Amino acid sequence: MRLTPQRAVRLAAAGLLAAVVAACGGTGEPVADYVTATAAITEQMTRDAFAALPPGAAPTYDQISAVVAARREALDAIGALAPPEEMAPEHLALVTAMGEFVTATETFVASAADLDTAAFLTALEASTDLDVLADVVSGACTTWESRAADLGQPVELGC
Repeated sequence: MRLTPQRAVRLAAAGLLAAVVAACGGTGEPVADYVTATAAITEQMTRDAFAALPPGAAPTYDQISAVVAARREALDAIGALAPPEEMAPEHLALVTAMGEFVTATETFVASAADLDTAAFLTALEASTDLDVLADVVSGACTTWESRAADLGQPVELGC
């Protein structure tokens, strides 16, 4: 059986679900359990993205599609978490920013499906609106991390 990018993402999603379930078995401390679960999700997302598109590689349509799928899986998993009251605003900001970014990248990928390799790379390089949204996600992650640290749970999300 051939491992397609979509199958790889599905396998990674199964691993992500297992990590979240393990993290949610947690300490009985809502903030610690939530922070641990969110960090596990974003760590898996980062691993999946690097597996799909190794650093330094020229991106292909299939690779970018796999990265976008990994981001969607992470967004859905984070969105399914119930944040403790202390982290609710940061959770909402993170999910909202990630949602806008994931939706925009999904739209980009769908619109680029029929492009040849050169045209796809040109479109990808010209997609500055995606860069702006990625910066918004980065800011939401930083704010989330700062709040977690303020609550005694320092962690890096890697998003």
